[in-house]
Amino acid sequence: MPCQPDELRSPLNSRLNWPMGWLATRRGMRVAFTGAALAALVVLALLGGCGPGLGGTGTGADSDALAAQGAREMPVCDADFGDLLGCAAPGVGAAPLPASGARYFAEATPASRTLLELDGQEAQWRLRCQDIVFIGSFGQAGTSAPRYFGNAIEGGSRVRLATLLLQRGTGNTLNATLVDSLGHTIAGPLALSPVGGTTSALACP
Repeated sequence: MPCQPDELRSPLNSRLNWPMGWLATRRGMRVAFTGAALAALVVLALLGGCGPGLGGTGTGADSDALAAQGAREMPVCDADFGDLLGCAAPGVGAAPLPASGARYFAEATPASRTLLELDGQEAQWRLRCQDIVFIGSFGQAGTSAPRYFGNAIEGGSRVRLATLLLQRGTGNTLNATLVDSLGHTIAGPLALSPVGGTTSALACP
């Protein structure tokens, strides 16, 4: 299917298993991937092929990213923003589940530099101007605040462990902060509002 820059398809519907094979380097805690870097190049090539818009094809996050960061999966409907995902119990006594279909969030402007897609337990946050895509699954490490654990793919050549913390803002907004495994902020906090699934691309500075 030809790329449609201003149409947001559902990137999280296509799956790509991430081979983890961690290999620590001497420079502290930077992580090298035996196969994930190649996968990142494929992902970014597909995303970049859609031109200036935010549309494209992404991947699902592998649960190994949770384990690599000492986290366990937990139901996203337990989050304080679960209602924004349409969480509801399918029956009496059943645990709430997110509504089918992805939910999208972006900057509260007619045009947006970023797009956040939440689909079930998974999240994809695309930061156009920083050439970064984060893909992760919802979980919790110890007693810290639950968040999405996954990988940040930067510039098509660097993959590193990262977490995406979403905090409920005013009304239906979410404050998003992306942090690497060393605690360095990659992006945010940025206030994002629900969008219908399409945004026009804002020119990067």
